[in-house]
Amino acid sequence: MRSRAGMRWHAVIFAAGIFAVSALQADGIDSSSTLVVYNKNDPNSQGLAQYYANRRSIPSNQVVGLDCPAAEEIQRADYEGGIASPLRALFRKRGWWTLGRDASGRQVVTSSTIRFVALVRGIPLKIANDPAIPPSDTIPNLPAQIASRNDASVDSELATLGMPLPGPAGVVPNPYFRRFTAIRDNPVYPGILLTARLDGPTPFIVRAMIDDAVAAEKGGLEGWSYVDARGITTGGYAEGDQWLANVAGLMRTQGLPVLFDNLPPTFPAGYPITDAAVYFGWYAGAADGPFADTAFQFQTGAVAVHIHSFSASTLRSTTANWCGPLLARGAAATLGNVYEPYLSLTANLDVFQDRLMSGFTLAESAWMAQKALSWMGVVVGDPLYRPYASWRAVGGLPSASSWKTYRRIVLGADGNTVQAASDLRAAAGESGTSMFVEALGAAQVAAGDPTGALASFDLALNLAKDPATRIRLDLESIQTLLALGRRSDAAARALSATSELPPGPRRDLFARFSTGPLPLPSIEPIGLSGPVPEATPAPAATPDAVPAATAEPAPTPEPTPLPMPPLPELRP
Repeated sequence: MRSRAGMRWHAVIFAAGIFAVSALQADGIDSSSTLVVYNKNDPNSQGLAQYYANRRSIPSNQVVGLDCPAAEEIQRADYEGGIASPLRALFRKRGWWTLGRDASGRQVVTSSTIRFVALVRGIPLKIANDPAIPPSDTIPNLPAQIASRNDASVDSELATLGMPLPGPAGVVPNPYFRRFTAIRDNPVYPGILLTARLDGPTPFIVRAMIDDAVAAEKGGLEGWSYVDARGITTGGYAEGDQWLANVAGLMRTQGLPVLFDNLPPTFPAGYPITDAAVYFGWYAGAADGPFADTAFQFQTGAVAVHIHSFSASTLRSTTANWCGPLLARGAAATLGNVYEPYLSLTANLDVFQDRLMSGFTLAESAWMAQKALSWMGVVVGDPLYRPYASWRAVGGLPSASSWKTYRRIVLGADGNTVQAASDLRAAAGESGTSMFVEALGAAQVAAGDPTGALASFDLALNLAKDPATRIRLDLESIQTLLALGRRSDAAARALSATSELPPGPRRDLFARFSTGPLPLPSIEPIGLSGPVPEATPAPAATPDAVPAATAEPAPTPEPTPLPMPPLPELRP
């Protein structure tokens, strides 16, 4: 007999299912609301644009070419003359915008049939700062570090194309921030465009991103979720770790198996990351550890984001910064910054992942997570990609894979992985799959139960056959023993695990994980009883060759986005 709690949870799934199924059925609406923009001066741009439009059934009259520079960085005049002005004229000519007057008599966009914009490889990436433009005075008490900036990503600037702005005014509050409504249904300024960039180191990689997004949507994104925090609890950088702690907690409540690292360094070289569907982490300047290995591959359709000031300084390199390398390793979607954004004005990753798991598109989820427009952020991937919408299709969750079985078990326990322990252990025994109990052990560590976690890891070790998984389980066990104060046991475990390993990165792993105790989660995830809350609604508006320019950018001066200077509340 199903418990009352179970009945409540199934009712929640059913209600969420209505949203997700309607989102899937609305794909045609989203396609008809999407503009694809390419660069006439890039030899591969038009072909990629046509390829994407065909895959998403976007009308041919919504695939347009611009005559603009092919460089990644352009000047403000290039943006205005080659991108913004031609697109404004096109929106008016084609009738995509309906124009009216506001109370002060200004002409404003009152409705728009285009809400998504796919910027295809070849469209410039970022706009350099122009010192001739005076500091912004549109937001009172804006810190000088913010007010003096008019550099931005092309994508974030273009998002404001139909908004009534006085000019290049630096940061603009995002009225879509923290919303929980599809863009076509949201009563925010209709002139906002949700941009996402089909871009990457090579045209081949861009085609793979498109194909992988379409393929992953059919069954839902599956695999491990890796979250790499830094153990920061105080100071200006604690906000970033709070996002990551929230992300891990939110994913667990949705039945995703999560491995959460709370040690200060990033995942080291040789760390056995397997079946990676999601990665969130921070603070290295360029892809390092497992992600620097050219043989590393994400799961099809993976979402991978590393917080860094200049993570998207270029998208043309497979080694520089983070976004390009992550795409080269098979990620289908990522977020980044083209210049220093300050931490609070980067994407709030907990909001981003929450909205993705709720069935929203990549573009909707990413811009719901951005506090500011006309700033430094970029969304890289298919704007219409919904990695999780098929989860809630009519008919429930089929058991076609161990990942779906795991999710069904956790959701059946009201999203509490630890409460699902007996069912997860049973599934592990029946299937011979260690993932069920490894994920349980990780959740027990997060819940402050290292003794239970150690038992789960031991059970997983008895089942695991893959050498990489066994190494990871040894590392998790060693950390858990250290957290319990059993240093002699941990040392013995490390010695046993390394005895047959040759010198190299994997042997070095055990030195890193055996020298100090595992810091149990010191940041409690928040807001896990439901979706990350929505902000107070804003008032409705009134009526395959690689180009020659592939130079690596210079090393960046800061390891992470700087903490935010004192900032007044940004309200639309």
